[in-house]
Amino acid sequence: MDIEVIIAGHEQRIKTLERDMSAMKAVQAEIRSMNETLVTLANELKHTNQHLARHEKKIDEIDAIPKQRMQQIVTAIIAALAGGLISTIIGMILA
Repeated sequence: MDIEVIIAGHEQRIKTLERDMSAMKAVQAEIRSMNETLVTLANELKHTNQHLARHEKKIDEIDAIPKQRMQQIVTAIIAALAGGLISTIIGMILA
């Protein structure tokens, strides 16, 4: 009779462990799915960062264009003033 009680107790524990293992397998599958999703997100983030870096470089290049144009204009103005001044000096010397 004691053996039957012990066996019944063991069977109950085995059923509990089997139920727990089934639950653990579901959790394990969910963790695996989450890991795959995280890998996908990490790859997408990497590509997004690369894309953003390219756009930042283009923006920097576009921002530099007005500065270059302004430098060209200033250089042209200085050259025009210098040319006018030299022409005036030459005109005064020849007159």
